[in-house]
Amino acid sequence: MSEIKGKSVFMILYNYSDYDYSIIKIMSSLEDAFNHICILESDLLYECKMIEVSVPSDINKKIDLNDTINVCFISSGKYHKFCVCEDRPNGILSNYVIIPMIIE
Repeated sequence: MSEIKGKSVFMILYNYSDYDYSIIKIMSSLEDAFNHICILESDLLYECKMIEVSVPSDINKKIDLNDTINVCFISSGKYHKFCVCEDRPNGILSNYVIIPMIIE
């Protein structure tokens, strides 16, 4: 057990309502977590893009409007302040988010 203590992992969460989230999966790398979400969101019409955000106002500044599914990597880890499931007329935002976590 001591070999995983202090290790960084990445949680995939699903925002299903307001500020409510469910844990979907824990991955060992950010790239693996992002790729997993892209598979879950697979759509032949849209490309996946990760946007790194630390506060909710970052989303509207960084969202890609060009037929892209935007996946938020919430680098601050404070996902409870984000509501990504609301309708956004200015881009497609995935309900899945990635947050970093250190195993204590």
